[in-house]
Amino acid sequence: MYIRRPNFVPFIAVSLFPLLALSGCHRDPNVRKQKYLESGERYEKNGKQREAVIQFSNAIKIDRNFAEAHYQLGKLYLDMGAPQAAYPELLAAVDLKPTDLAARLTLGQLQMGGGLPDKAKEQAEAILAAQPNNADGHALLAQIAVRQGQTDEARKQIQQALAIDPNRSEFHVTLAAIEGGAQKDMPAAQAELQKAISLDSKNGQAHMMMAALLEQDGKPQDAVQQVQAAADAQPKSLVFRENLVNAYMHAGNKQGAELELRKIANDFPDDKTGATLLSAYYLQTGQIGAADSAYESLTSAHPKSVPIKAAYARILLLEGQKDKATKVVAELVKSNPNDPEVAILNGSLLAVNGKVNEAADVIHKAVKDAPDNAELQMALGKVSMQQGDFNAAQTAYGEALRLAPRNLEAATGVATIADRKHDYGTLLQVAEKTIAIAPGFPSGYVWRATAEANQNETAKAEQDFQTALQKDPNNQPALVELAQIRLAQKHVPEATSLLTKALQANPNSVEALHALVAIDLNAKQPTVAVDRINQQIARSPKNPILYSMLAGLKLNLKDFPGARDAAGKALQLNPGDENAVQQQADAAVGMGDAGAAVNIWQTWVNAHPADGQGITMLGMVQESKGDKSAAMESYKKALQLKPDNAIANNNLAFLMVDSGQSADDALTYAQDARRALPKSPQTADTLAWVYFHLGRYASARDLLEDAVKVNPNDASVQYHLGMTYSQLGDKANASAHLKKAVAIGNGSPAAKQAGDALAKLM
Repeated sequence: MYIRRPNFVPFIAVSLFPLLALSGCHRDPNVRKQKYLESGERYEKNGKQREAVIQFSNAIKIDRNFAEAHYQLGKLYLDMGAPQAAYPELLAAVDLKPTDLAARLTLGQLQMGGGLPDKAKEQAEAILAAQPNNADGHALLAQIAVRQGQTDEARKQIQQALAIDPNRSEFHVTLAAIEGGAQKDMPAAQAELQKAISLDSKNGQAHMMMAALLEQDGKPQDAVQQVQAAADAQPKSLVFRENLVNAYMHAGNKQGAELELRKIANDFPDDKTGATLLSAYYLQTGQIGAADSAYESLTSAHPKSVPIKAAYARILLLEGQKDKATKVVAELVKSNPNDPEVAILNGSLLAVNGKVNEAADVIHKAVKDAPDNAELQMALGKVSMQQGDFNAAQTAYGEALRLAPRNLEAATGVATIADRKHDYGTLLQVAEKTIAIAPGFPSGYVWRATAEANQNETAKAEQDFQTALQKDPNNQPALVELAQIRLAQKHVPEATSLLTKALQANPNSVEALHALVAIDLNAKQPTVAVDRINQQIARSPKNPILYSMLAGLKLNLKDFPGARDAAGKALQLNPGDENAVQQQADAAVGMGDAGAAVNIWQTWVNAHPADGQGITMLGMVQESKGDKSAAMESYKKALQLKPDNAIANNNLAFLMVDSGQSADDALTYAQDARRALPKSPQTADTLAWVYFHLGRYASARDLLEDAVKVNPNDASVQYHLGMTYSQLGDKANASAHLKKAVAIGNGSPAAKQAGDALAKLM
């Protein structure tokens, strides 16, 4: 049954009109953009800057010509310390609304600070054209005049500003800068600053300028009070807090500086600079133990702070506490797997543990995700260097320098590789650019001098090395390189003095120590050379490179037990030092214990199964022990990892024909080795011996004749050439080369085989 409800329809009709009206408001772009603007202003007022950026940006998306939104967004970007993002917004605000004098003022101040005084002047003049008594316009002109060195004009403009508004604290600061700058009228400057502070006790700039004047007057304690006032007035300003630390240090109050640094780390746990200032202080003052303790506490207080945990991990790595560092880095990787700094730390830890290839994989992945991160590119350069891939390292360092042109560490990476590759054109180029942007950085002059020295411009090189030493009298590379010039000039005493100074400045200066040891050995004083290295070890007992140097020297002196012990110490300090493994194995061979050498390399290969070079070395010591079968297996494994391994190809081919295996199969390996090392007498000998077994005696002879010219005292080459001439029917040459092999072979297998062949030939 149908029931009428007469009051129902009117109710709906009445209620619907407000809803329609409301819906219309939501569709009105002018209403929507205004709401976004107001929402952004509320967020900004409450300190939520990122949310405010989103709302202002939403307003602009609705109306690209919304001048007020552009202005508010530009101001916000400035407050966030992003002037490059602010600039186009402020330009748009002024272009869209030329009568907005506040926008013009903000734009002009940004242009002046950004080195565009002429552009800033246009804004100031436009402001004053609209409002001749605009105090801010006159103040902006005063600041521009100061920048351009027009002191009288600057004073005139700021005094006009003060006449209009005498109670503006920042105007008095500008006048103080004029009086204390060009005029050097410190009492007048101080009076203006006192006035500025009396008008606004939270004017941080006034306090900082007052502190600078007090510092000049020799009143560091009073200066500390002024910087403290600036920091108290703006406690969220990291710049003022850093200046307070510096003020404490200038006043000799290290305790105050340390306490403030602890407060900064605690107050700015999520700011990388704030979180790491304390660690930098401890490292500079040699208090790494205190740094460990401090950051352990900070990590407990701020368990979610990536910068603090990262700083703690770096400290642990420096201390060699790999287990604790592993735990901290694992936590970071778990909670922040995509953070570039976490990837860098993870890569560093892997590299320290000898897992360089794994470290490279981690950094490569991070770089792929964030290719414009200069620090990641730097990390990629470092790990590529550790892998020995200098081309990849050069590319990464170059990219880091492109992203951060003033990054001196990136410039150092580019220069280091250019020097290593003898690319003196690139070295000179990076040196010139570095000197231009950082004339006080001594390494720039060292790089330029190195390029000049290698281009036979010795006089220029000497001058640049001297310039580097003027800027840093203990600059180790400059001292060492200048010493090399003196050695070339036969000025050995002066060279020795320079090298000794380099070692005194840096006990870990391997280059200086190498050069001094070479001087000792050249003077036939090996005992002095050994003593010299031991002295440096006493000064730097945890440097594995020094023990490796000692092992190398003792190997040359045939002190095999001493070499074994020194190499063992190097490995204790750096388990990833493959050179020390090589030295240990060489010492074992020297002591007549090839089995021990095999065990040494087998242990290394077990720990580093992807190290083709290590597997090749294992094959070589197995071969020296007489275990040809095991050696061939090792060479094959090495070639599976790197098919163009010249040594593995060469040795495998030789063993195959020497043990009666297929010469046809051996030919491929021998040819690959020869292509890789076309000038090597060893690859020529091996390929010739394969040709010999294939019956290609003329080809074998040609290769062996070339090899014997390069290395006439190789018994194996002489034996093979004698056998080849024998097959060619040339008994005279065959006899001559076989006799030579017997004479120089000292009872080696090649000498014995040559003797047997000679007996049959006779």
